[in-house]
Amino acid sequence: MHRLDLESMLPHRKPMLMISEVLSYDKQQLKALSLIDPVNPLLQQGRFPGYAALELVAQASGLFLGLNMDGDGTTPGAIVSIRDLDIFKVWLAIDDVMHIKTIFLGGSEQAAMFQGSVYQSDKLVFKSTLIVSRFNKE
Repeated sequence: MHRLDLESMLPHRKPMLMISEVLSYDKQQLKALSLIDPVNPLLQQGRFPGYAALELVAQASGLFLGLNMDGDGTTPGAIVSIRDLDIFKVWLAIDDVMHIKTIFLGGSEQAAMFQGSVYQSDKLVFKSTLIVSRFNKE
C-alpha cells in the first residue's frame, strides 16, 4: 500500500494528528498504527490515558470516510455518539505502538457508525462503538 498524506486527509496536525500510518483499508474496515508524540497535550505525567484512545478510533474512522466515501477526507467532523465504551487499561505507554482497527457498521458520508478497537502489545486496551458525523464545508 502506498503511503497516505495524513495531514491532507484530517484537519489535525502534530501532535494531535495521532495516526502515524494506515496499514490497510477496504470497504469494510481500516487498520492503522499510532505512535504518540511525547508532547501530545493529552498526556498526563508522560502517560496516555486509556480513554484518549477514543480519539485514535475517531481519527481512523475519519480516514475511513475520506478514503471510502468521498476520496477527499478534509471535511471536518466530530464524534456525535458513543456506545459500549470499554477501557481495559487506564494508562497506555507512549513508547509502544498502538494498533487501531475501525469497522464500518453503516451510514453515509454525512454520518456513519463504527466499531473501533485499540491494541497495544497485542492486548486489547480499548473498544467502542461510535457515530462520526461530517460537516458541510460551508
